[in-house]
Amino acid sequence: MKRLHHHHDRRTTLFRTCALVAACACASTVGAQETRADLLAQERAAKAQEADASVSEGPGWRERLFSWGESQLQDASANRDGFHPQIGGMIPGAGIAVGPGYRHHLFGDRATVDASGTVSWRQYTMARARVEWPQLFTNRLSVGAELKYQDFSKINFYGIGDGSSKADRTNYRLKDANVLGFATVRPNPWLSIGSRVGILKRVEIAAGTSPLSPTTGDRFDEATAPGLTRQPDFLHADVSVAVDTQDVPGYPTSGGRYRVSVASFHDQDYARYSFRRLDADAAQYIPLFHKSWVLTLHGRAVLSNSAAGQEVPFYLLPTLGGSNTLRGFADYRFRDRNLLLFNVEYRWPLFRALDAALFYDAGTVAPSAQALSMRQAHTDYGAGLRLHSAGRTIVRVDVARSPEGIRASIGFTAPLGAPSRTVVPYAP
Repeated sequence: MKRLHHHHDRRTTLFRTCALVAACACASTVGAQETRADLLAQERAAKAQEADASVSEGPGWRERLFSWGESQLQDASANRDGFHPQIGGMIPGAGIAVGPGYRHHLFGDRATVDASGTVSWRQYTMARARVEWPQLFTNRLSVGAELKYQDFSKINFYGIGDGSSKADRTNYRLKDANVLGFATVRPNPWLSIGSRVGILKRVEIAAGTSPLSPTTGDRFDEATAPGLTRQPDFLHADVSVAVDTQDVPGYPTSGGRYRVSVASFHDQDYARYSFRRLDADAAQYIPLFHKSWVLTLHGRAVLSNSAAGQEVPFYLLPTLGGSNTLRGFADYRFRDRNLLLFNVEYRWPLFRALDAALFYDAGTVAPSAQALSMRQAHTDYGAGLRLHSAGRTIVRVDVARSPEGIRASIGFTAPLGAPSRTVVPYAP
């Protein structure tokens, strides 16, 4: 009996010991779970605090700086009354040009008067006054008039022809005043038909001011540079048809633009320098793989024609060279009556507002349309960077290599953009 009771006590003791161990284990497990839960809760709270801090801090200083610069550019380009900075607007080779401008709306905002004066770091000067009715007949017609004075002090001239030598570089100074009227009809948003009529007066060719090369008159004469010794006034007119399907004209990623114009220049003084010119320009922007990875195909053809005994003044001949045509050659490196140009460029984003680009250029000039041949084209290739906002090019830098060396250029217009509308000199 005692033995049975003793055995029962041992089982009771063993049971109590197991229960105590189990209870301790459960307590340990619960404690561990509560500890892990606390740690997870603390991590979530810390992340929430970091997120709140980042929201309260806002974007980084680079983002804020770029947003501020973008807003300033938009304000500067806005069509507002009052004084405003005028940036650019000159021919290639002028360098950075800045100056004051003033704008005022008339007749209940139906007309705009705009005047500006600019000076470039290469001492080119330009003054311009313009009045325009831009949105007549529900934005289908714009008309206006413009008065412009120009003084370009050191324009390159290497001679006429595709075989002109780099060693023959000279420079000349060009002054002129131009008065013209213009009108543009827009049957729909992507089609425009424009016309300009004007008189080009007080054209003067003088000695260039660059110390890097001789003045044009020291190396060329009237036979090798028609219009060098005498410059008539010109009555000029042009008609153009343009198609524009670009998504963003200031920095396109898709669509295209196509333009054909016919211009006539009539010598008012010597009956010797009258001629006509046909200019065709086209560009197509093709997104590849992504909207911001863009392949650009560009081409231009210029054909000049004159009657027997007539000459095209050298400063009105089509030209190649510089940041808008052959980027591996100097500004106005080649010139002749006729021109053919092709460009290919591929760009892709590096950062939010900075793109990289690779490009290839090929072009030629000739005395006749039949003599134009891309087999003898001048070529270059290179790479560049484009700083841009959502709707415009801010600045672009290109470095190109050609048989004449490596050349860097800077521009403030869209890459391979629309050709210049400058009447004189011919500016690509």
